[in-house]
Amino acid sequence: MIPQDANPELVTTSEVIHRRVANTKRRVCAIAAQQFNSSTVDAVSIESIISSAGIARSTFYRFFDDKEDLLRKIITPVFEQACEYLDGLDTNRPEEIVNGIADSYLQIWRDQPDALILSANVGTKLFELVAREHNAYADIIVRLMHRLHDARMLRNDDPRLSAVILAQTAVRILQVCRTHSQFENVYRSTLRGMILKW
Repeated sequence: MIPQDANPELVTTSEVIHRRVANTKRRVCAIAAQQFNSSTVDAVSIESIISSAGIARSTFYRFFDDKEDLLRKIITPVFEQACEYLDGLDTNRPEEIVNGIADSYLQIWRDQPDALILSANVGTKLFELVAREHNAYADIIVRLMHRLHDARMLRNDDPRLSAVILAQTAVRILQVCRTHSQFENVYRSTLRGMILKW
């Protein structure tokens, strides 16, 4: 909270600095996600990220503890954003659930596509970094699949299997569909066809 007697010039300067720091962090995360996706997390050096971002080494370490911390800060917001979007979805009519799930992926794709791709590619070695956030997301997806199962709408009649299929394929399907002229509609219909009986 800003005191009422605060100097307006200092407040404005503070806001500008805060925005600049936030923008730099976002830029570093975006560059790193792109590099991790183009190669592997192990193969990408901090030096490469620093060089591409045009920042000093000290700036990097002011924002991130190490490469694992950077990875966590790239992927955690993906799961958090998905959970926030999906959390209220199970109150919707069952036939709207798959579209809601598709829309959550599409929203994250619009905001941070490389981070979304990276979240789908985290191997078991790095999974521990984001296990809590991933598990919260997985719990919501399983709950939603149970709603569809209760409505007798699941293609394979198995909520857990449907959740795993979705987790393993949703981002890949985005990547395949992204160049289609009706991208979003094709994506939604593909997920519906994969998950629902009709």
